[in-house]
Amino acid sequence: MKLVTRSNWGARPSRYDLAYIASTGGVKMHYEGTYVPKSLAAADAHSSCAGRMRDLQASHLANRVEDYSDIAYNAVVCPHGSVFEGRGPHRKTGANGNQALNAADYAVCAMLGNSGLVAPPDAMLDGLVDAINWLRNSGSAGKRIGGHRDGYATACPGDRLYAWVQDGAHRPDGSSPQGGTGSEASGIARYQVTIGGLPYGYGAKGAHVTAVGQALVAKGFGRHYKVGPGPEWTDADTRNYQLFQLSLGYKGTAPHQDADGVPGEVSLHQLLGYLPGKKTTSSVPPFPGRSAFVLGRTNPAVTTLDRGLIRKGFARHHDGNGYQPGPRFTEYTRQNVADFQRATPALAGDPDGYPGPQTWKLLLS
Repeated sequence: MKLVTRSNWGARPSRYDLAYIASTGGVKMHYEGTYVPKSLAAADAHSSCAGRMRDLQASHLANRVEDYSDIAYNAVVCPHGSVFEGRGPHRKTGANGNQALNAADYAVCAMLGNSGLVAPPDAMLDGLVDAINWLRNSGSAGKRIGGHRDGYATACPGDRLYAWVQDGAHRPDGSSPQGGTGSEASGIARYQVTIGGLPYGYGAKGAHVTAVGQALVAKGFGRHYKVGPGPEWTDADTRNYQLFQLSLGYKGTAPHQDADGVPGEVSLHQLLGYLPGKKTTSSVPPFPGRSAFVLGRTNPAVTTLDRGLIRKGFARHHDGNGYQPGPRFTEYTRQNVADFQRATPALAGDPDGYPGPQTWKLLLS
């Protein structure tokens, strides 16, 4: 979880003492409900998000009709997946519509609008689940997840985000928010992925889990085991796998980052020399992560992306010498990806030119 505290984003003091609340029945999702520029989701735009938080708080404090004591939300999640502390846990929200609704659920706002940026990026969905887990573990929130429009007459949180809520509020990898204490708020990834029909990650069980542990020990990455690897995936497996990922050059050890200790197809194949379970018939290589596609930077995955663009005829943007495959993610690359997204119905709602898992899959399939 990438938590940005009030002091780190520059919050002003609350106007009044915030009302303490011991627990809630759950969490309600909100959006800004105004224009939010799509450029806010660009890979290099995260530095703008703290300023947007300050603007949100200022607008709430200036609202003398509602007479807010602070920013109305308990947390706000930016397009890059950071969770900005608003009122925080154990503080009654001011956003759900009336006193009864404010006492019933915490409020989490996504930096989404009713125009411009309307589709939540994958990183934001990860951050929203992180915020739910944080409020469950640190604020005793119940398991209910709803939208602002549940119980109050409003369009909030927008159709895109509300559809995600109704579908179960899953992360992009398909895992759901976890209840109880000691989950991802601890800094240890406790979600699962499925590779070849087999589960990996905290709580996964089977002989394939033992095989991973044995391979880690054989390669010298077993120091967190107290009694050796076994058939149930524990925090020790996660920590040992994280050491292996770091040895491969992966960065980022927080949950849902590249070296968080949960396997991906590429690292699992490198560890075992094969992929257990069902054989996939897909020729699409595993998605390398959004960090592979940053303007001006190089990554071998960009060459694969370029070949897909050329093969499907989306190569009209170039430097005058034709569009050539190469490892650098340029503005020409981004514009060609955006053309593909606009031409693909499943992607047309947010053609920003930055590949996500769905863009990668559809372009290369």
